[in-house]
Amino acid sequence: MSKNCLLLINPWIYDFAAFNLWVEPIGLLSIGSIFRQHGYQLDFIDCLDRYNPELLKLQGLTAPKGNAYGTGKYHREPVEHPEVVKDIPRYFCRYGITPEIFESELDKRPKPDVVLVTSKMTYWYPGPHEVIRRVKRRYPDVPVVLGGTYATLCYKHAVETSGADFVVKGEGELSALRLVDQLTGNQSDASQLPTHINDYPFPAHDLIRTLDFAAVLTARGCPMTCSYCAVRSVSPGFRQRDPKQVVEELQWCYDEFGTRNFAFYDDALLLNARKHIHKILDQVLERGLKLYFHTPNSMHAQVIDTELAHKMYAAGFKTIRISLETSDVVRQKLTGPKVTNNGFTRAVERLKAAGFTAKDIGVYLLMGLPGQPLAEVIESIQFVHAQGVQVKLAEFTPIPGTVEWERAGEIYGFDPDTDPLLHNNCVFPLTIGEHRWEEWDAVKRLASEGNQRVLQSELNEIAPASN
Repeated sequence: MSKNCLLLINPWIYDFAAFNLWVEPIGLLSIGSIFRQHGYQLDFIDCLDRYNPELLKLQGLTAPKGNAYGTGKYHREPVEHPEVVKDIPRYFCRYGITPEIFESELDKRPKPDVVLVTSKMTYWYPGPHEVIRRVKRRYPDVPVVLGGTYATLCYKHAVETSGADFVVKGEGELSALRLVDQLTGNQSDASQLPTHINDYPFPAHDLIRTLDFAAVLTARGCPMTCSYCAVRSVSPGFRQRDPKQVVEELQWCYDEFGTRNFAFYDDALLLNARKHIHKILDQVLERGLKLYFHTPNSMHAQVIDTELAHKMYAAGFKTIRISLETSDVVRQKLTGPKVTNNGFTRAVERLKAAGFTAKDIGVYLLMGLPGQPLAEVIESIQFVHAQGVQVKLAEFTPIPGTVEWERAGEIYGFDPDTDPLLHNNCVFPLTIGEHRWEEWDAVKRLASEGNQRVLQSELNEIAPASN
């Protein structure tokens, strides 16, 4: 017998810039699959749904304009700057469906018994706040539960300002299920609760209207202790799934929804490589699955050997992102010694030998770490370009609970109780007063121009061979 009806909501993004690089609310979908397994009915509103029919009608389109491999731009509308970032000289926008379409989506659904709202970046909190405000205005007596990254890392702020009735921290499947059982008077079967990572059902990818791509987690957590990362706060411990179960999820999405693009959300995809990623790719190849794989969260370069590079190429990896962060050996040790310059160089050589090109390979470098001179960033950019691959600059975002968060307080006097909007990588450089906006833009141009030279150089090398 079905239990109560739950409404799951993936909120808007409010930011100075946003782009759909394989963004799927995998945490909310995982929670949804647990609720469904225990008899709850689900409704879902995705404020970032690029395929929403009313949005497409508004845009005069029959389908969203797409880029390669399922990515693409969100619909955006400029909105008034929040007071704390009013001086940032860029448009502040709401990304996703319009508020009117959101209200229309609510109109189409029955009144829910509980509403669950997810959250992502800490500085994206205006999105979930706006969703909660609108839901509470319509259903003042319906409990609203907020979870996700912002709710976990800025728990006090979320409790005090979001308007949610309940805020859930960390991995939310089981705590949310217990809470909703209490709110609805239901009692889920405790014997059916997962006790191991392989016990969890697949995320409810079917809730997505059109599954151009699917986000996949082959593990939870990360054993590394990088100074700028908060994964241990969001997902403690490190647990890898059975490789066969991972491939079954890929097969399900491929067979059921025709999905060919998959983005690995792992923070440590290649660790225990022989027992994990090798087995996953072996099964993909054995089954003859024609898939495209992307790694927006990056991979550990140190682990990429010749065999793995060739296997990745054969299995369909298309977007290779690897972490270097900096070529400065002192800061490499300070931030977390997961890669050396030699290890990085060897990884690039092996990837290229396997068939990957500069167009496929992007290398994350951090810019703006507390105490990091721009000269170090420039040297790192030049080092990466010298290897014939592209730089993907990642501007530092101070994340609560990390070592770099503490350093930002010590070096810049950054207030730990500040509005999370100031965590934004578009805003933080201006709040610390370390570098002028123009200097940061100059470094970004240096990276972009160098990327173009790398790509053009590779094209020039290929051209004579094809004649």
